[in-house]
Amino acid sequence: MPKHLASNIAAALKGRISSSEWMALGRLPSERDLAEEFGVARNTIRRAVDILIAGGVVMRRVGRGTFLSAADASSLAGTIARMEGASPADIMEIRQLLEPAAAGFAATHASENELNAVHEAHRIAIDARDLATFEHWDAEFHHRIFACSRNDFLREVHHLVRIFRNRSPWFDMKRRSFTEERRQRYCHEHEAILMALRQRDSDRAKEAMLVHLRAVATNLLGR
Repeated sequence: MPKHLASNIAAALKGRISSSEWMALGRLPSERDLAEEFGVARNTIRRAVDILIAGGVVMRRVGRGTFLSAADASSLAGTIARMEGASPADIMEIRQLLEPAAAGFAATHASENELNAVHEAHRIAIDARDLATFEHWDAEFHHRIFACSRNDFLREVHHLVRIFRNRSPWFDMKRRSFTEERRQRYCHEHEAILMALRQRDSDRAKEAMLVHLRAVATNLLGR
C-alpha cells in the first residue's frame, strides 16, 4: 500500500484521539477492527500506528494492544490501562504497603459481624483442598479485611489489585508455587492476623499481615 495511505489514516486516527473518541477506553481498537473500518490491510494500519508511536501519540504494548499516550493524569481509564502492565513483583510491593495499613484500620474499626465474615473466609480456606478454591477464599479473606477498614477508597484500590491478581500470569505463578505445606503455612499466618483483629491490636495486626505477605512474596518470587 502507498505510504501516503498510512499517513492519511494516521492523521485521521490522531484527529479522533484529539477529539477524545477513545479516551474512556484509554486505547485504540484492535488492528483488525481498524483495518475493517478503513477497508485496508492490517499492515497498513500497523504503519499508521507506527507513525503515531513515532509522534508520541500512542504506545504499543506487545500482546495487549495500543494505548493512548494522551490518556495520562487526566484519564482514570488511561491510568488503569497502563497499570495492566504491572508485574507480580510490583503488585507484591504495593500489597506490602497497603494491606498492613488495612489490617491496622480493621483492628480498630471492624464490627463483630465483619470480623465473623473474615473468620468465615479463613475457615473455608482451611478446608480447601485444591488451588482454585483456596485462592478464591484466600483472596476473599484479604478483601474482607479491607472492607473492615471502613475506608472506601482503600477498599476500592484493593479491589483493583485483586483484579490484577486474577490475571493469568499471577495465577500461573501461584499454581507453580502451590504446595500443601505452603497452604497450611498461609492458613497459620491468617490465623495470627485474625487473632490480632479479634484482640483489637492494631500494631500486631499490621505486623502479622506484613509477615504473611513477605512469606507470599518469597514463595512467589523466590526472594
